Amino acid sequence: MSATITNKTATVISATEDIIFLSRLTPAARRKVQRSASAGELTRVFKGVYVSNEGGQVEVERRVRAQWVNIGGMLIPGGVVSHISAFHGQPQDHVWTVSHPSLVRKRLELPGLTFQLIEGPGPLPGDMPLSQSGLHWASQPRMLLENLGRKAPRRVGQVQVEKWLVERLNASGERFLNELRDKAASLAEPLGMNEALATLRSMIGELMGTHEKGELKTTDGILVSKGKPVDRERMERFNLLAAYLRGAALPRIEDAVPAGVARHNRAFIESYFSNYVEGTKFSIEEARDIVINNKVVTTRPKDSHDVLGVYQLAVEAPYRHNPPVSGEEFLPALLEWHAKMLHARPEASPGNIKTQTNYAGTTQFVHPAQVRGTFEEGSRIALSVPEGLARAVFYMFLVAEIHPFVDGNGRISRLVMNAELSRTGLHRIIVPTLFHPQFVDCLRKLTQENEPIDFVRSLAKMARWCAQFDYSDLDMVIENLKKTHAMEESPARFQLHNIDGTRTLAE
Repeated sequence: MSATITNKTATVISATEDIIFLSRLTPAARRKVQRSASAGELTRVFKGVYVSNEGGQVEVERRVRAQWVNIGGMLIPGGVVSHISAFHGQPQDHVWTVSHPSLVRKRLELPGLTFQLIEGPGPLPGDMPLSQSGLHWASQPRMLLENLGRKAPRRVGQVQVEKWLVERLNASGERFLNELRDKAASLAEPLGMNEALATLRSMIGELMGTHEKGELKTTDGILVSKGKPVDRERMERFNLLAAYLRGAALPRIEDAVPAGVARHNRAFIESYFSNYVEGTKFSIEEARDIVINNKVVTTRPKDSHDVLGVYQLAVEAPYRHNPPVSGEEFLPALLEWHAKMLHARPEASPGNIKTQTNYAGTTQFVHPAQVRGTFEEGSRIALSVPEGLARAVFYMFLVAEIHPFVDGNGRISRLVMNAELSRTGLHRIIVPTLFHPQFVDCLRKLTQENEPIDFVRSLAKMARWCAQFDYSDLDMVIENLKKTHAMEESPARFQLHNIDGTRTLAE
């Protein structure tokens, strides 16, 4: 900005990111701003609103868009961001849709930004204030009604609302939708949207199986309304694995690690490798400080808490020795585990099912709408598999194959496997860094070729390998892990050995 602008005006501009509202200035300051505008140093973007010219038109537009909340609050006091803008959480082509009881059917156009005003009540219960600007953001129940209103302009319509409801049902369950419906009922009258409320009630009721069919439009919604849809291809694969495990001759490796220090040391080693192979890489000395000495790495707090999260689930009751109960209770317990493990990583949506299908290479995992049903039916198959290593292997594949979360699927799958092993008095399985690529190849072979033998043998091999360590002395464990090449990353250069220097052999 030009140095000729007075200090007082410059201070005002700086305080609001290059936006000046004349109504907030003294008469003397207003005259100075108007003189600066006449000199070409400021641009009047709306009546009573000025911005710095520095940087040209592109920067003027950027400044206006960056300050849309303050500008909107000044120009549309008592307005509510609503309809399509509230649904998407952002403007459409730089247009914000705002409801207002009196400033209706107007478009307020500024450089790089437009407010489309729609007739509607001001803030209602549940609407959220946008700082102290004077604008509010529509609550979710209000947003849904507005986007279902048949006469409402600037709405997304029923199909998009239905997809939104299915995603939230998958992520948060039926209670969330019930609460949403109840809150919407209290808003329909002041919004004048009783017809939209009836549509919303029918959609939610049909999704939860308590309403007659016919309102839903999307494939996912219709599948959900029929019950708890499952991934049939995965169910066939789970049955195939279960059939193999029922007849497989698997080792029974008793857990000789005593409670106390040794068990804590093993949980640390389990967490270290489980995180490292998923990309959360620390040296083992750094990880030891995080877990054993409670020293979070200040430059990597989330990664540090990931290591702590797996460690806690591996060592604390009831998680360490109680796998989720099969059937309807399996997934809710898994959500609790996930929330505890990744509590410091909100971007991973801890404790919630994914809302979009995820992939690993060319493998497409279970669709979000089918996660609940597939877990419910798949976990029941586990009860037909012998307890111990066989059922632990099944649990591990069940979670990995459904892949229910945005992040943390591999770690959770191994924790569930080990909880079954601990429940039955067997040694927990640790998959070291060097062996992980081979293990993934075996897992992929089951997923893509329906071939379970190598997958089961790889975990049996690791059960024998990790049981040879004495976990009572952590220094000795780390020294022996290094001797076995367990922490190396290149299978082309290194081979996994036993403590005595012999090569590990296939089961």
